Amino acid sequence: MTHQPIQAEDTIVALATPPGRAALGVVRVSGPATRQVLGRVFRRRAPATRLLVRRPMLGEFLAADGGLIDEGLVLLYAAPASYTGEDLAECTLHGSTALLRAFISACRAAGARPAEPGEFTLRAFRAGKIDLAQAEAVADLIDATTAEQARVAARQLRGEVGNAIAPLAEAAFDLLADVEASLDFADGEADLGLAGADAAQRIDVIVSQLQRVLGASDSARRVREGARVVLLGPPNAGKSSLFNALLGRDRAIVSTEPGTTRDLVEETMVIDGLPIVLVDAAGVDDVPTGAADAEGMRRARDAAAGADLVLSVYDGSSAWRPQALGLAVATHADLPLAAPLVENSISVSSVTGAGIDALVSILAERLHAPGAAPIESVALATERHRAAAEAAIAALQNAHALALSNAGGELVAVELRAAIGALHSILGNVGTEVLLGRIFSRFCIGK
Repeated sequence: MTHQPIQAEDTIVALATPPGRAALGVVRVSGPATRQVLGRVFRRRAPATRLLVRRPMLGEFLAADGGLIDEGLVLLYAAPASYTGEDLAECTLHGSTALLRAFISACRAAGARPAEPGEFTLRAFRAGKIDLAQAEAVADLIDATTAEQARVAARQLRGEVGNAIAPLAEAAFDLLADVEASLDFADGEADLGLAGADAAQRIDVIVSQLQRVLGASDSARRVREGARVVLLGPPNAGKSSLFNALLGRDRAIVSTEPGTTRDLVEETMVIDGLPIVLVDAAGVDDVPTGAADAEGMRRARDAAAGADLVLSVYDGSSAWRPQALGLAVATHADLPLAAPLVENSISVSSVTGAGIDALVSILAERLHAPGAAPIESVALATERHRAAAEAAIAALQNAHALALSNAGGELVAVELRAAIGALHSILGNVGTEVLLGRIFSRFCIGK
């Protein structure tokens, strides 16, 4: 990874544990003046007063006026072998909000400033400790609400995105270097020339691998963001009752009056570690009763169009049968059937609970929850990653067409640069100097 040289920065301080009453609290200090700040706010117990690196130190935390705040531990990491690449200290105090606030104030008086949101991880990125995708994984890991979300974020934090994308960016870089060299030396060194068919073939390989990575990331996206499941059907089909039954609590209003649900009602449930965003939509039929009803139907159809799975809900005790979209679910299984069910329907009753567990199992299977289908890759789990990969594929495909048409190496190079830029935006690694270095090292330009 190549980054801009790190400039001298302020020393920052922030609470690293959640605010509020707790047994312990950890305050982080990072920057060039970390040791000076510690020298003013922390006093080791005599006779061992010298600060040690990577060894817990027991001592007293002091206020700006020298008064005692608390007793606790300090762990000092020396640059560059720290999370941020700078001198960094983790100070563990008792978890009183008042104590922690007083200690942070003492650190500020000693020369540290309050850290901006995410600034410790930003400094780790700038120091080349992690790439941009790993930095994003830190936030995902903190925000994880299920074990599977935590597992996906942890895999991304270990560098799986970089392992998937960096080799493809390297291959595109190598090709661009060859194309650039062909342009620069075509007259003087013909052996450096690159045929359009050869370039197209190399592009094919990169596109194929990138599409494979992109396609394998869908399960990871669902784990990270939650799979969207929309309940779609006519008014009074039992959608809201089914919605509540799946959640295990009353969330949506249930009424025999048509049109009770006008807007989208969303709640998240977890099935075998997979978060699912369950959406109860307005009833959809052919004749809206007014403007609000029509708008509710429009939103319901839009939600269904963007869903990972649609549950086509209909009343099994009514003679009306839908043309099922997604998974057909017949409600009111506790009542007599009025007509044969739609093929492959699952029959449920929100009153007796019949069929609900079976429906949950089918949801897990259809949505590739853990235990039903393994997650092959966590690369490109975020929308930003996927959008960048899609942009790279589009640019590579343009370069492929240009190479075969003999439109000129300059145009091929433009598209390759766009593809490389998109891939590097995932990792946060950009800069034209890298390409110049590659060309100078691979071709004896200075001979």
